Amino acid sequence: MAYLEGQLREVTEAGEHTGYILEVEVDVSRVQDVEELANEQVALTGDVEFVDYPERGKILVFRATSVATIDEAE
Repeated sequence: MAYLEGQLREVTEAGEHTGYILEVEVDVSRVQDVEELANEQVALTGDVEFVDYPERGKILVFRATSVATIDEAE
């Protein structure tokens, strides 16, 4: 069973969704040309771990090893 922590946000815009989003920080330092994928619907592979930042404390981070866009069906 997976255990995640993050900021749970309520989604108010219309559309198909559960009404909530769990925000998780993503480290894409291992992925090339990631700027081209910003603001796209993507699939990521990698590992989840806690990173202890000096100012923010322990934050759950998904360390992506690959990122690919997902083609949305019309």
